[in-house]
Amino acid sequence: MLLADPCEAMIDRYLESGSMYLLREDGVPACVTVLADLGGGSCELKNLATEEALQNRGYAGRMLRFLMETCARTYQRMYVGTSGQMVPYYERFGFSYSHTEREFFTRNYPEPIWENGFQCVDMLYLKRDL
Repeated sequence: MLLADPCEAMIDRYLESGSMYLLREDGVPACVTVLADLGGGSCELKNLATEEALQNRGYAGRMLRFLMETCARTYQRMYVGTSGQMVPYYERFGFSYSHTEREFFTRNYPEPIWENGFQCVDMLYLKRDL
């Protein structure tokens, strides 16, 4: 989970309020995520991380498709908060822009977070009807 969120304190916060899902491949943990109930028929994907040695093999996509199918029985909408660098990834799965939480990363993390050479400042929220 630290691959997708480098702050243990932040992970602890949403682990308490969410449900963890683990995808295994041949008995080995490949991908993990946390899903939180937001109320009102909405849920939020809080963390989607694939083991470094297994990245770029489609595990995160499999996990996301599983969650969208499973959550459609309970929820009407799924949200995900992410950095600008990851927006195109989630758009491939039908997510679209919802709103921005300004300076989320700089206010909530003790150290700057960098992704592909860019500092993460604002959290972009995307949504998808299920």
